[in-house]
Amino acid sequence: MKRILIFGDSNTWGYDHTQYIPELDTCRRMREDEHWPGRVRALLGDGFDVVTDALNGRTIMVEDPYFPLRRGITGLRVALDAHAPLDLTVLQLGCNELKRHFNLSAGMIAKGMDMLVRECEQRYYGYPAPKVLLIAPAPTHPDIGKLRSASRFGDEAYQKSLQLGALYCDIAERHGCGFIDCAELGFEINDFDGLHYSRADHAKLAPVVAEKIREMLA
Repeated sequence: MKRILIFGDSNTWGYDHTQYIPELDTCRRMREDEHWPGRVRALLGDGFDVVTDALNGRTIMVEDPYFPLRRGITGLRVALDAHAPLDLTVLQLGCNELKRHFNLSAGMIAKGMDMLVRECEQRYYGYPAPKVLLIAPAPTHPDIGKLRSASRFGDEAYQKSLQLGALYCDIAERHGCGFIDCAELGFEINDFDGLHYSRADHAKLAPVVAEKIREMLA
């Protein structure tokens, strides 16, 4: 039995912009058979134990005063410990670092992701460190600064998001990780908040991830 941890933010959780609740200013979650981790679990089938740890608003390194207790580096350490032994850890984070109040360059976002990959290289309870599959998030909608997320994500978020694929690829090459760039998958990214993946986007990502997992754990 191969044990896999999928660690991410709202685009891993399955945040569904089509189920918006105005009075709460939030959205509900896609079904297990709709979001990409659930689809990956179904595609892999028997012989794979897939654990999903996804949190809306999760960052990589920074503490968000408006969404506290969501630092990825802290949550990842807990998850790696709690779910050991692991054969593979899948990481998809970086979108929330694009928020204007963090004022981070794409390079600094990638620096944080490098630190998360290094965290995955630690051994727990004497078990071998898991392999790592790094997923670069899809670029935001070009007009994200004019959509629902405008108060948090400015116009500059799109340009920064375009740089993450190449930067994450470099991290993967240096650490010997598997790598997937969502920018290459033709995502449609909704024009409601300009940030979250559609059901069709989740459906595109899942088979690519499942295939890569099988390749890495063969």
